[in-house]
Amino acid sequence: MTTSLLNPQLDFEVNALGTFNLLDSVRKHKSDAIVVYSSTNKVYGDLEQYSYKENATRYICDDFIDGFDENVPLDFHSPYGCSKGCGDTYMLDFYRIFGVRSVVFRHSSMYGGRQFATSEQGWIGYFINEVLNKRKINISGNGKQVRDILYSSDMARLYLQVPKYIDKMQGNAYNIGGGVENSLSIIELFEILEELTGIEILYSTNPSRISDQKVFIANLTKLKKHMPFSIKINKIDGIKKMIEWVREIR
Repeated sequence: MTTSLLNPQLDFEVNALGTFNLLDSVRKHKSDAIVVYSSTNKVYGDLEQYSYKENATRYICDDFIDGFDENVPLDFHSPYGCSKGCGDTYMLDFYRIFGVRSVVFRHSSMYGGRQFATSEQGWIGYFINEVLNKRKINISGNGKQVRDILYSSDMARLYLQVPKYIDKMQGNAYNIGGGVENSLSIIELFEILEELTGIEILYSTNPSRISDQKVFIANLTKLKKHMPFSIKINKIDGIKKMIEWVREIR
């Protein structure tokens, strides 16, 4: 998202125009192909229209205790949100108008081995790397922002199952993540990492990023109505696997 603020034109050309070009090629040359789009929770904007409370480690959205569903109004924020939202909308409309067999996944946070994370992308991997290198960490906001996390093998399995259930799924958007049970804040991640690594984490806070959501947790109800998806790697096991992988590449 922050990269899109630096170069919004490139962001548009890759995400919006690139997605359109792909869809139009499918429409012209292979209309029975299945196209699965990795969208983002950023298509819902900053979600500040809802009510939140704050405890010692996280924000809680009183309006969506079980996670945000797909009925939340779209509200594109930031160039990244606009370009991804544009692609998201084209995906659904190309099914509606042209019959392209499209499916949209609006992702929360993904993580796992071979994610070469940076401060701009892949917060689980980035913080694990910083902790293992015993660096003092700077975070945006107060650290109580919450996301649900989905391990890479579960995510890959989800994508590979789509063709089997495409007749139900085509033309639909789904919120994707680990759900409430696999949600955590930055502060809660630090607590888990201190316990698993034995390393004391020192961090400082900075102003929140533009349009950052206090909470995004995916409600998986719609997805599970259309396919029998279950999460096999919970957040603790996934973080352990990620620590092992980061240690290997170090």
